[in-house]
Amino acid sequence: MAEERLIDDDKDRKYKIRINENGEEELVISPQDGEEENAEEVSFEVPVFDTDDEEAAVMTPEQLAARQRQREEEEARRAKKVGVYVARAKACLDEDDYSGAIYALGEAGELDGANGEIYALKVKAYSKNFTDWSQLEACAEAADGLEEHGTEELKNSLKEISSALPAKIAETEKTVAALNEENEVKKAERREVFLKRRKTAFIAFGACAAPFAVFLVLAAVIGAEFMFTREDALFTVITAVFAVLALAAFIAMLVTAHKLWDASRNVKLNERNSSTKLGREYEDKNTQLKQLTRIYAVINNVSVTENVEENTLENTVTAEAEEGAEE
Repeated sequence: MAEERLIDDDKDRKYKIRINENGEEELVISPQDGEEENAEEVSFEVPVFDTDDEEAAVMTPEQLAARQRQREEEEARRAKKVGVYVARAKACLDEDDYSGAIYALGEAGELDGANGEIYALKVKAYSKNFTDWSQLEACAEAADGLEEHGTEELKNSLKEISSALPAKIAETEKTVAALNEENEVKKAERREVFLKRRKTAFIAFGACAAPFAVFLVLAAVIGAEFMFTREDALFTVITAVFAVLALAAFIAMLVTAHKLWDASRNVKLNERNSSTKLGREYEDKNTQLKQLTRIYAVINNVSVTENVEENTLENTVTAEAEEGAEE
């Protein structure tokens, strides 16, 4: 009964963890009003993590605090390294050492992939301050990173030195349009020839397939029903003749089938730009146009669709290019 009363008295009390004189954790009951706590309480602030941390679940508060300090120190060292690389890249850009800037920015990007300033500097380095587009693909990738992590201030700083970009886009658009027109004309010329060849091959295939089917059926029917009905073996000879004719027609059918397949393949390949040198050149220039337009859109905070020709961005770029030419 004494134990039951003790439990009833303690059930409404609060429990805490304290460190005893041996440095061990023990569970104690918080004293009620008027009671004095004999031992000194030691409280810890346990960090709250956004995600499940299985390692933290088995760590003591001291270990958690030590790990947090270590992480903060590592973050500070990493940020310091990033700052050094960024400063080196800026110095290289000031000296027109673009390869050195690209190397420094690459190292900085490995340490901090969400730093908008790194992406902005990469755009400048890969484009050589918007004067050279030999590394356009890498420049466009840097622009994508700038869009995701960059600030308006960084984008505006690039906009101030990108006056040559609209003219480059307009020039590329003209090249793409000319290549596309020439490519479509060549396709149409080849299409007419290939379609005619496919039609001829199909007729030839049918001319061989029909006799093959007829001869095969005759050989099978006569051989099964009449071949042994006469002693002079007349139907045996007839069956053999039809079998030979069927074999000859089958060989001819194989030859014409190959020609039909080849002609059909040419019709399909003709519609692919990758099948011709002119088509590949058009695709390459069109890809460059999309990348240039993408860079422009990021810097100027405008939207761009897959079809560049139907987007209002084209008119904006053309207008800026004309203004630049007049100046």
